[in-house]
Amino acid sequence: MLRRVSPWSLLLLALLAGCSRCGKESGPAGPTGKPASVERFLPREAQALVVVPDLGALGEKLARFQGLKIASFLAQLQNFQSAEGYVSAVMRQVGVDLRSRQAMEKAGIDPGKGAGVAFLSQTQAFSVLGVKDAKTLEETFGNLARNRLGAPDRKEEKAGGGTLITFSRKGATTPQLGLLFIGDFVLVAPGTTVDRLATFASQPPEKSLAEEPVLAASLGRLPKERDFHVYLPGGTELLRPGTVQGLTLTGIIEDRAVTVRADAPWPDTQQALAPLVPKDGPDLLGYLPTDSFLVARYRGDPATLSGVWPYIVGPYVTRAVQQSNFDIKGEVLDNLQSGIAMGVALAPTAQFGSGIPELDIRRTSPFRYVQMMVVAEAKDAAKADATLAKVPDIAGNFGAQVKPEDIGGKRVYLTSYRAGEGAHFADVGGKLVLAAPRSRLEAALTGLAGKPGEPPLSQDLQGAMKDQVLSVVLDLRKLADAVRNLPSEAWGVGGFAIKATAVRWLEATDDLRAVTLNLSQKERAVQAEVSLKLTLPPAPAAQTPPPSQPQPSEPK
Repeated sequence: MLRRVSPWSLLLLALLAGCSRCGKESGPAGPTGKPASVERFLPREAQALVVVPDLGALGEKLARFQGLKIASFLAQLQNFQSAEGYVSAVMRQVGVDLRSRQAMEKAGIDPGKGAGVAFLSQTQAFSVLGVKDAKTLEETFGNLARNRLGAPDRKEEKAGGGTLITFSRKGATTPQLGLLFIGDFVLVAPGTTVDRLATFASQPPEKSLAEEPVLAASLGRLPKERDFHVYLPGGTELLRPGTVQGLTLTGIIEDRAVTVRADAPWPDTQQALAPLVPKDGPDLLGYLPTDSFLVARYRGDPATLSGVWPYIVGPYVTRAVQQSNFDIKGEVLDNLQSGIAMGVALAPTAQFGSGIPELDIRRTSPFRYVQMMVVAEAKDAAKADATLAKVPDIAGNFGAQVKPEDIGGKRVYLTSYRAGEGAHFADVGGKLVLAAPRSRLEAALTGLAGKPGEPPLSQDLQGAMKDQVLSVVLDLRKLADAVRNLPSEAWGVGGFAIKATAVRWLEATDDLRAVTLNLSQKERAVQAEVSLKLTLPPAPAAQTPPPSQPQPSEPK
């Protein structure tokens, strides 16, 4: 009987795709006389395109993720003893062990030439691979067509300047799989996409990804070190017309981190990028509470956010500000220095007896679950005090009530609304603080009166708070420890079972250290960097294909 192909297998077949301008390709030459690359066969008008410079290097790096605890935990949910066993089963379905350069070469693939995939629509995609041995590669895909797709009938013809080989089911008019060999490359597509391979194999260079100027400019602005890159053209379903010309993503896998960087040319004026220009300002991170698992800092000029703040606070708050006739730019943004810092910690009052709550700020106060503190320094302390005094009169437009009160000789403003406690604020010697709950504000009144301490970041994460205009660090280990240390009442009546399940998940994520985000601008382009910090086991001395072992079942 025909076995159903795992979705992971189909995904891996699709991702057997992408190449860069590196390598010693041969085949149809471009207009400059250089040998063709995988990008030469990828169409610029695709919805999304993936490019991998060295498929062998990427596969060997990805193989290390089998050692993560979370990978083994998820594999056990699929009735496999280990992640290695699960991945091995998927590789058997694919027919090629993508974790091993030697295995790919044995299957007829030249991993050094890279691989590429073009997603033409939600239902159509094709791949491009470097060819080491055409006969062996045809046999590899032929076995897949017969054993997994039920398509034994082979047909060969000339098309697109190369040789098209298709595999079909008996009596079918549409092939299940098609291979178009041209030079040192092969274009691979399923179903109805096979008919389009000849067009892509013979397309003019100017219609290919190899001569995409937006991609070339973005790659020039991004770091050269990368294991893959993704290009999303503008004017498609993914990037609607009127947004950006294109979005380029690059990824690199290192021993202790997986990092994705993004670059998009800005369609507006240079002045519109002013919020992303870093400015000198006070370092306020040392005032944040040490239990903060989420730390953020903005080093831009707040005065430049006049056109951005509505997108940050949302339509509800924006309407409330407009109805109150409050000049948020003149009263607030123009009077703030750069260096605004925020810290978020898990509240000891958090309740998880019913599982993870659905936080709707309109019905549930978020400060039952988290504690927050935001600190900024004013340019003019007297003006800041005058602005704070105006807030109680306009708070009703926000559906809140703000009452002034004196705590320890300092004037503070306490906020409440229908769902409970809101965020309170005060001015402490020119330092403005927004904090919740009240206990966090009271602690901040004392802390802000003195000198800042050490930032609430572990030593290994302090370097992640870079000098870009916006930096965010999510310490996953500190968050996990905070959940473990919650009091027993946080889990409700009989909550020992819920806590045991939560702790089991947390133990499975021990290898995930932190997530960092940095936002900046460069040469009239917006750039972002997201990095997942890892604690991985040491790499093996030599990478060899794992032996085949009996498994409970293949993934369905």
